Amino acid sequence: MNYKHSPLWVGAALACLAHAAAAQSTVTLYGLVDLNVTQYKAGGRAGGDTRVVMNDGTNNGLNGSRWGVRVNEDLGGGLQVQAVLEGGVNADTGTSAQGGRAFGRQAFIGVTSKTLGELRLGRQYVLEDYVMGLTDPMGNALVSNPSTGVTNMGRAIPLWLNAPRADNVVQYRTPSWGGFFAAGQLAPGEGTTDRFHGVSVGYVGGPMAVALSYEWNKSRTTEDDTNKSLTIGANYNFGAFKLLGGYQRNRDLALGSGNGAASGLSNLTINAGSAFVANRLTGATVGVEVPMGPFTYGANYTRVKYEGAGASADLGKTALVGRYAFSKNTQVYAGISFASGDLANWILEKRVANAGIRHAF
Repeated sequence: MNYKHSPLWVGAALACLAHAAAAQSTVTLYGLVDLNVTQYKAGGRAGGDTRVVMNDGTNNGLNGSRWGVRVNEDLGGGLQVQAVLEGGVNADTGTSAQGGRAFGRQAFIGVTSKTLGELRLGRQYVLEDYVMGLTDPMGNALVSNPSTGVTNMGRAIPLWLNAPRADNVVQYRTPSWGGFFAAGQLAPGEGTTDRFHGVSVGYVGGPMAVALSYEWNKSRTTEDDTNKSLTIGANYNFGAFKLLGGYQRNRDLALGSGNGAASGLSNLTINAGSAFVANRLTGATVGVEVPMGPFTYGANYTRVKYEGAGASADLGKTALVGRYAFSKNTQVYAGISFASGDLANWILEKRVANAGIRHAF
């Protein structure tokens, strides 16, 4: 990293967190492989074709395939150091994921204090990803995932916005105060991408979990705030079932940020017979999760409204999903989703059905 302004505050924070004695270290090598077979049925306006493909778990699976190394060192006095290097693998082809990066999923080091919280530096998950996971029966997974995008007349468009990771992130997270917590992130962009900012607050206690995140970019050319993304997620466990829900509002969307909030955006042109460029997306989701022994079933409904240039269009998705745990490490899963709304007949994913298997080690 090469920050424009000397980050003395980062060094000072690390120094405050990192004093100590009597260290104990552990090193863990871990990984998982997740593959599924998926059938896509296109809408009539998008050709109506049916295709069957094999996907890595990154696409409509439980988890993206990966391998990694995790290091923990207990410094004593309530202090710990953690480092993670985690690389994604496209298990269907054997290639590296995340654009061919060696450790594209995560690459960070952090210092944690029981009383002061955690400071973490490197490539890591953005705060919005955790909040969104609270809204989905399978936790940002399977065909129920609210952030799984679609192909609209040859162009990829998002459902809910979620660029799960960012580079060069400085993150601070508070300790838990009676279940309440807060966190903040900054990624300066290093002159080549827009600066990224994120803040989050939440509560986890008993059967309830709720959190809110707000993320935005600062344009490296105009200094304007863009890609403003507010996400709220919550769930409540009644024992026999869990209710989940969430809301997302995105404003001043722009392509080319290259970091954080909307780094995954490659297109904002929406086509439902006539095309327009969206700069606002508003979405909501509601769902239920039902555990039954080794089985877990889920269902949800997600809807997004795209707006821009005086035009608008909406897209809904109803999903049914399930998984079966043979053991702690091996699970099989299946799901089906149906699109509705203005764009349903204009996308390649009007109906999606799949089945797969995941093994962790």
